[in-house]
Amino acid sequence: MARCRALLLAVASAALTALPAGDAWSSPEDVYGFGPRSMAMGGTGAALGRGFEAVWSNPALLSLEHRRELTIGLLGSVFDLRAPERLSYDKLAGGFIGAVLPVPFAGVLKDRITIGLGFFTPFDLIVRGRILYPETKQFPLADRTASVAVQVGLGVDVGYGVRIGGGFAALAALTGSVLVATDASGRIGTVVEDTLVASYGPILGASYERGAYRVGLTYRGELVGRFNVVIEVKDLGQIVVPPLNIAGLAQYDPAQIALEVARVRGPWRVTAGATYKRWSAYPGPAEATVRCPAIDPSTGAPPEEPCGALTPAPLGYTDTFVPRVGVERVLSPKKSVSMMLRAGYFLELSPSPAQTTAGNIYENTRSVFGLGYGLELTAPFPNLRFDLAGQVQVLHPRAHDKAADVPATNPGAPSVRTSGVVVAGAATVGVGF
Repeated sequence: MARCRALLLAVASAALTALPAGDAWSSPEDVYGFGPRSMAMGGTGAALGRGFEAVWSNPALLSLEHRRELTIGLLGSVFDLRAPERLSYDKLAGGFIGAVLPVPFAGVLKDRITIGLGFFTPFDLIVRGRILYPETKQFPLADRTASVAVQVGLGVDVGYGVRIGGGFAALAALTGSVLVATDASGRIGTVVEDTLVASYGPILGASYERGAYRVGLTYRGELVGRFNVVIEVKDLGQIVVPPLNIAGLAQYDPAQIALEVARVRGPWRVTAGATYKRWSAYPGPAEATVRCPAIDPSTGAPPEEPCGALTPAPLGYTDTFVPRVGVERVLSPKKSVSMMLRAGYFLELSPSPAQTTAGNIYENTRSVFGLGYGLELTAPFPNLRFDLAGQVQVLHPRAHDKAADVPATNPGAPSVRTSGVVVAGAATVGVGF
């Protein structure tokens, strides 16, 4: 009995050592928008993106930039999420680093190709992936921002109002193994090996401009930050434990397409559009801990019947459309000074059904309001760009009524009402040279 208890303690400690902390399903740019201008203008940017923010919103628009620029900044947010009592979530604090680098070609390629880099990193982690029981009350939204975000893009001005671009976004992922075995002295010990790797998703963009108007189209591929730690137990005599797979998705951005139309000239700049998100492909945050063998060792062929291992219940997510609108008023008190007042809104529909079964993974439709201010200086002043943004996300109240077969001990039984507010702010400073 003591030997069994020691084994359980060793497996548990190995799992805790190998896994990162937290529960997150989507990147910060997918929740807020990337950069203060996008945040203030309703997460738009496919037709009106500028500077380093365009690496996410539409890399084709990088070709609009003809001077080198380095940008740094901050992003912070707080969460007040209730079910119906307030659930505790950490605040977010992180930093932006962005760069725009026109390629100095001559001749027909002059001022036509620009490279952009955009990074966001929380100050206290690289990626967070927490494994919670599905029955635990939880808002994945609160941890979606807990990840390093990396984007690289290139934009090309083809001519005749056409611009194209491409790049990629990257997330952190974790792979590893844990070996639990007895050493020469008969004691149970563990050996942990883990590796932090990168996961990539493509970003493709195009735009067409005619007169004062521009149409922008952006495709972002599925971006998956997976963790997979295999625990093997060996050399324990008659105690046989199958390999345990502590696996799932720490971060997940669905494949999406953004289409926008914008007025880009004059003192009033307005953009409107929608983003399609393919949430129906989301497999869920956790995978089966014990997996059925692909080959039956007795026959050498795939097994005729499943091995009976438990698998996570499907979440039943559905595809969504996110309407967006943004407006910018440009004021120019002097030729070398431009001030911008910004506002925006988007409606993020919930991809998740109401939690009527044992699960308590809450997703609410969100109304997101943004405000911002920008200041741009050119010669004879130093080439500087300041951007500020504030954003309030209001979670629409939602009722989750449990089915009759859900036990009364379930944390969400017999019903629960979810709601909340997220407040975020960002500021960046860009230096042109």
